[in-house]
Amino acid sequence: MNEPTLPSELVAARRTPLFDVESLPDQLAESHRTTVWAQLFVQSGTVHYTDHEGDTPRDVGLGPGDTAVIEPGIEHRVEPATDATFFIQFYRAPDAPMVPGSVAVDSRRRSGPWEHRHRDLDTTEEVHEMVTRQYVDVVQDELLEPYFDFEPGFIDWQAHIESVTDYWCHVLLYAPGYEIDVIEAHRTLHDADPFTPELFDRWLEIFHDTVDGGWTGPHAEHAKKRATGMAWAMAQRFLGKGTWRPAQHR
Repeated sequence: MNEPTLPSELVAARRTPLFDVESLPDQLAESHRTTVWAQLFVQSGTVHYTDHEGDTPRDVGLGPGDTAVIEPGIEHRVEPATDATFFIQFYRAPDAPMVPGSVAVDSRRRSGPWEHRHRDLDTTEEVHEMVTRQYVDVVQDELLEPYFDFEPGFIDWQAHIESVTDYWCHVLLYAPGYEIDVIEAHRTLHDADPFTPELFDRWLEIFHDTVDGGWTGPHAEHAKKRATGMAWAMAQRFLGKGTWRPAQHR
């Protein structure tokens, strides 16, 4: 087997949760490509890894402790056995920005001032801008920032913002193909450092401020209502019913 070699200048970026055959997202269970270098790490059981492209395609079984380097742009497939657990580590160039579009903070905790777009959240470009602005503020907030700062380079911000943009395009523009349980995707963060009512207050405040500061229209109003409902549902699942309610429902 000719294993590709990770470029030496890369640094570790985001890492997926620990997957098994039940939790592996549908889009990763099918043949797909990555846009960055990655590496599969098997912790238990066996995983069948197949390259469908490249000069020397691989078709191998991986066991505990085995790894497979994944080249960007190469179609491949990951098929875990019923006893397998594994994760994917992504990599980035050391000079890649941690937060795209970051701007200086003012005397409070907000970035900006952001310019109002004078339109609705009615295109992918507008949704992407909204998500980027939101996370610039989130990662500079004293309550929320620790959930994104496990170690230098832990988050691949470009990939994360694209994923969140896909979700909001699915919600606002009815774009197909988003199958991730958004609430359950946050469980590992809650298990490591339990969420609090104050955390939900702050996240929702930033989301509403971001939308109100940049967009006006029915899509913008729907985004705020959906974010409020999502925060409420997540709080009920993780904190228990009645522990937290959005401010307008108190």
